[in-house]
Amino acid sequence: MKERRIILSTVLLVLALGILTPQFAQEPSTGSEKTDQQKLQQTLGMGLVRTINTAEVTDRIQYGSYAPWPNLLAHQQEKFNHWRATYSPEATFAGMPEILPGYSLRLNVHADGQGYDLRLQDAKSKKWAVFSDESGVIWVGEPLQ
Repeated sequence: MKERRIILSTVLLVLALGILTPQFAQEPSTGSEKTDQQKLQQTLGMGLVRTINTAEVTDRIQYGSYAPWPNLLAHQQEKFNHWRATYSPEATFAGMPEILPGYSLRLNVHADGQGYDLRLQDAKSKKWAVFSDESGVIWVGEPLQ
């Protein structure tokens, strides 16, 4: 008799947990998923920010301070040519803010030249941006829905 109660209690507990589990299940994403083109553009943007960070460090070593975009482009042309050859051979760098078609750059060099902050943003849809500074850490951000 006692054995049946234990078995019955166990079965009821398992059934109760099985019924309650869907309450804790994750809801499917309702936001729009990124297209392959958006993912590619964001990946290329991260690579470009990595190239800018490398060029900034090189400029600081060579000239003693970080550089604004026009100077950086002139001083470190080989780094940007390498990025273009690898990722976007047809691309031509321009002035800020839209340094390449589809990419908007904001690069602020501190007054003393010992730091910088940058944001590379999707110029068309503005659905993502890549951020960095003199620490070399790269962040990716998306607007709140």
